[in-house]
Amino acid sequence: MARPFLNDESKAALSEAVSAVEAASSAELVIAVRPRTGSYLHADLGFGILMGLAALAVLLFSPWIFAPVWVLIDPVLIGALAGLVGSRSARLRRVFTPWRERRQRVEAAARSTFVERRVHGTTGRTGILFYVSVLEREAAFVADVGVEALAATEAWGRALGEIEQAVRNKEDGVAVAARIRALAPLLGSALARGENDVDELPNEVC
Repeated sequence: MARPFLNDESKAALSEAVSAVEAASSAELVIAVRPRTGSYLHADLGFGILMGLAALAVLLFSPWIFAPVWVLIDPVLIGALAGLVGSRSARLRRVFTPWRERRQRVEAAARSTFVERRVHGTTGRTGILFYVSVLEREAAFVADVGVEALAATEAWGRALGEIEQAVRNKEDGVAVAARIRALAPLLGSALARGENDVDELPNEVC
């Protein structure tokens, strides 16, 4: 059974990774984890309608004889139950939502959270948000203008791509924390930590 992405152990590991990154550089890293991003009512309804139609097909084309009233009742009942099941299943919600749409939702939410958590308000404009949405198995980074030069490099893009792929591969928060900690040398070489550097943002997972 896969371990949950976020628990007490992974929260501590992610917070420690933030501290390690900030101890090695002037970057201000914030990690946000959400159980899901946006509504999946369309997926629940889609699965319910599909199962309702399947039930109707069975009633209409089955060799067994059913009372006409069941042709009205069964598809609605089965569709409603299937919709309820779909609402409890992350896998079904992913199946009924194209990857591109899930990715766009996560990227938009990451940019919104970047502003909401005031990651853009640091003194040196070196804020970085790492946003994870568990249901979608997607992650996104948003960096402030002070990180633009590093963000344009191949090494940075490769490092972030590996972390995002780790989330897609269902690595838990502890494993992802180790990958984030590995960003410290890269950030330290591009954003040297000053003697008077102050920790401006919380290190705990939000």
